Amino acid sequence: MSRLDPLKPEDMPAAQRRYYDSIKNRPNNKDLPDGTPLTGPFHAWQRSPAFAEKLAVLEQYLRKDGLLEPRLLELATITVGRIWSAEIVFGSHGPAAVAAGIDSDIVEAIRRRETPVFEKADEAAVYNFTHQLTTAYEVDDATYQDALDVLGEDGLVELIGLAGLYVTASMTLNAFRIPVRPGMAPPYPDKQ
Repeated sequence: MSRLDPLKPEDMPAAQRRYYDSIKNRPNNKDLPDGTPLTGPFHAWQRSPAFAEKLAVLEQYLRKDGLLEPRLLELATITVGRIWSAEIVFGSHGPAAVAAGIDSDIVEAIRRRETPVFEKADEAAVYNFTHQLTTAYEVDDATYQDALDVLGEDGLVELIGLAGLYVTASMTLNAFRIPVRPGMAPPYPDKQ
């Protein structure tokens, strides 16, 4: 159960309402009925709208205008989400990873905390770099070089930023015990 009560739009101060409206008006949320509380990390972040708005700029840049193609972006996202056992991150982005071109066997291996088998060198490089950085807090020379060869320095900076963004999202979800969205099955019942 969440540690946070839902916020009703009609009870929000103006800054919270602006943030609420910005998230609610995203294409993937347009079908939500008016007054529906935000879910996921947005549910917590809206309590600090100035912080939330800054994160939104970073998120939108990385996801819409950044250098990482959607396939690699979603792979890095689910890698971080699973390391942190953040159910909403994996529950939302696992299907998005498959839709973006990541093999479903890879997504399932990550969900089960198994080392995936990659046929594509760029996917292996992104997974290995993201996993190693997030779990060991650094990367070895070979892993660094593989990711650099695939992404270049600018792309590598963005991969690190994306991983950091989803560490922040995962920490938020876990700290506030924000459950999966209504109708979403928990992706890993073991929650480990």
